[in-house]
Amino acid sequence: MGLRMMRFIAPLLGCAALSVLAACPSLAQDKVKVRLAWVAGGVDAPIFMAASKGYFKDAGLDVDIVDGNGSTGTIQAIGSGDFDIGIAGLGALAQAQQGSGADTIIAVAGLLQKDPTAIISLKGSGITKPKDLEGKRLGTDAGNFEDGMIKAFAEANGVDMGKIEVVMINGGGDRVALLKRDVDFINGWANPDGDKVAAQAPIEPPMLFADYGVNILGSSVIVRKDYLSTHAETVKSFLVALQKGKAAAAADPDGALKVLMEARPDSDEEGIRGEIATMPKYEHTAASEGKAYGWIAKEDVDLTISLLEKYSGMKPGLTSDKIYDGSYLPAN
Repeated sequence: MGLRMMRFIAPLLGCAALSVLAACPSLAQDKVKVRLAWVAGGVDAPIFMAASKGYFKDAGLDVDIVDGNGSTGTIQAIGSGDFDIGIAGLGALAQAQQGSGADTIIAVAGLLQKDPTAIISLKGSGITKPKDLEGKRLGTDAGNFEDGMIKAFAEANGVDMGKIEVVMINGGGDRVALLKRDVDFINGWANPDGDKVAAQAPIEPPMLFADYGVNILGSSVIVRKDYLSTHAETVKSFLVALQKGKAAAAADPDGALKVLMEARPDSDEEGIRGEIATMPKYEHTAASEGKAYGWIAKEDVDLTISLLEKYSGMKPGLTSDKIYDGSYLPAN
């Protein structure tokens, strides 16, 4: 009698246990709040692909992706604990840490390592090499000029800034001024800024600052150090899933575009398409070429720090190990 009862109860107990597990999948999921650097764009395709393909879920992560309004805002949001993982420029992180004296946030991967900032000029401008900038008119806004990188580009390439007429154009009107030929060149991102100009008039090949000795590391995965100390496996799992998302986006860019547009239906579809196509060429420097997605070379971190100290007024003393730790990435 007892044996027959057990044969009847045991399957029910098993089903009950399975039902509990099935009904409560969140028990196995580690909730992670992620804040992007800006409104979602092509650079973020690997994150959205990792979410869509279930790579985060497979890694035990329940990831919530929120748009940002700039690296500074994301750095502040991570620092305050409002988010667990953020995407922000590594150069911006360095400046923020040195400016505040805090040592609470670190980058664990670099998504855009070759700075897209470039000299953009119209076809026939006569600007094909750095020295050609002398005697020409630069259109820029105050913030873009004062960050010091155009000055760094000039000094690194023997260009006399005193021979360049600087025309301040606020409100993002530099592209319009260039198209109207009110200025001879602007400094912006080769993609998408250069693409937007090229859609209106032929341009010379943009001169990337990174190709001329001036490279500031860009979009990176950042976390608080205290979060990292208690959630090391979470961060590792996130990066593994992110690399899978990158591979999926590279294999199927149209699929990546579809995923992004489903997640952010108000986005500029053609703009996103262009970013997905062009951003991969900015993912590595010569020093990190051939390495896994996200891996940063120490020499590139050192260069970023030295450029910021020399041209952007960042106080000295920061070392690469204070702002980047690549040990959480999967082995190359």
